[in-house]
Amino acid sequence: MLDSPGPRLPDVPALKRERSGLRKILTTSQLAELRDRLRDKTIVLCHGAFDLVHMGHVLHFEEAASLGDVLVVTITADKYITKKRSVSFSEEYRARQVAALEIVDFVAIVNEPSAVSAIEVLRPDVYVKGSEYANLILDKTANIFREKHLIEGYGGRVHFTTGETFSSTKLSHFLQASPEAVQDNPLLRNEKVMFRDLSALGFTLEEVKRFLVGAGQLRVCLLGETIIDEWVDINVTNLSQKSRCVAGQETARIQQIGGAGIIALHLSNFVKQVHCVTNGLPGDLPANIDVTHLSQSPLVKTRFVDQDTGSPLFEAKVLDLPKVRRDLPDFDAYDLVLVADFGHGLLDAQAINAKIGGKPRGYVAAMAQVNSSNYGYNLPIKYVGADYYSLNRTEAELSLHEKDLPFDELLERMGRLLRCSALSVTDGKQGAMVRTGDDVFSLPTLSTSVVDTIGCGDAYFALSSVAACLRLPARIVALVGSIGAAAMTQRRCNDRPVTEPEFVTIAKIVI
Repeated sequence: MLDSPGPRLPDVPALKRERSGLRKILTTSQLAELRDRLRDKTIVLCHGAFDLVHMGHVLHFEEAASLGDVLVVTITADKYITKKRSVSFSEEYRARQVAALEIVDFVAIVNEPSAVSAIEVLRPDVYVKGSEYANLILDKTANIFREKHLIEGYGGRVHFTTGETFSSTKLSHFLQASPEAVQDNPLLRNEKVMFRDLSALGFTLEEVKRFLVGAGQLRVCLLGETIIDEWVDINVTNLSQKSRCVAGQETARIQQIGGAGIIALHLSNFVKQVHCVTNGLPGDLPANIDVTHLSQSPLVKTRFVDQDTGSPLFEAKVLDLPKVRRDLPDFDAYDLVLVADFGHGLLDAQAINAKIGGKPRGYVAAMAQVNSSNYGYNLPIKYVGADYYSLNRTEAELSLHEKDLPFDELLERMGRLLRCSALSVTDGKQGAMVRTGDDVFSLPTLSTSVVDTIGCGDAYFALSSVAACLRLPARIVALVGSIGAAAMTQRRCNDRPVTEPEFVTIAKIVI
């Protein structure tokens, strides 16, 4: 997309001599004139957001500049930046900071997320991208495909840099003032560090992208109870005069979809199709979710919360499910079947176990949640022989009738009891331990700052089940599930499902 013509392009030699920055910033219309004036030169193009310019960018530009005579850098306009975090600097400032680098000859801002329009008018000889883009299949935007096809169509080429890569997202998240500076000036403290740095563990963004590409092909069936979580904020005034109960005024009431409903919403942002077999799931769902209701009745949990402290005061429940149908879909019609049993009577364990025992069938992942309504009575051992289980320490200890077992022993004994090929056990702040076959991996919790923990287990189950179904190693199953859980710690309960852009942003921060 060409913008309106700017002022006439100054003589190229003059621009090359004057490195003050502003004179190096061109319009996209001027890029075409630049190409005409430099017909005998090899032009190299780089493109990106370049928000927080760092050493990784310098190395990138140095390698790019070595491939030709003139280095041009184009920058994505603000409105096309799609990352969860907004840019720190406006497009004008981003252009100026890149133009200030002596190694860069010219800079332009393009009004689209890719470099297609810049390639069309500039027709560079070499288009340079970072090594993280080298596997084109992992680029879900398909921008690299379009750019590569365009430049190779007129005889140019794409070059992927070979140097060390850095993440602007990660740097901006962890960038903090020194402890000494914070002591002198508390206003310098960065309170936005929400996640742990896992760079020492050797994860790569390519591993995360492989998960996303694989997940996007899956047809998934989900069985479980949908729960409507209702939150009532109370302005506590005093104790009642006629009894010793807390009195207060209701100030706000919100409803959120929980249980199998929120799991379906998580999944819909990552997989191809979700068939949800549930109860009372409200409408207005994403297009890739279809629903079979075994009961039309909703399950409602209402929590009354002190609006000043956020502390719960009381919880009331409506958990009756009359007229429940027991028919189940064929497990062999799906790549992945998730059983999310919250212990409220919707699911027939005997019928599900018969489906689990049948062959052929899709990959089966199961959970059975222990909560205040079923403590000790709804355990994962009610479903034996599934391929993957996700449970927490309490559910494992109740199943084994033992407390305080070491994490690795807990995992090993539950694996034998459930007769599964893959298993996750989570333990709150201690993180998660995963076994897939003989491969065992332990990962600390990713969140260092928590708004709420409700919904974290459901997000972990949803995403780790997909990773296990894809037969990814234990370390990736743990990472994927933990990123989902970490995302949920940053909102109030099930305020919204985990999205793919949010998932990728957290991945860039932690790895």
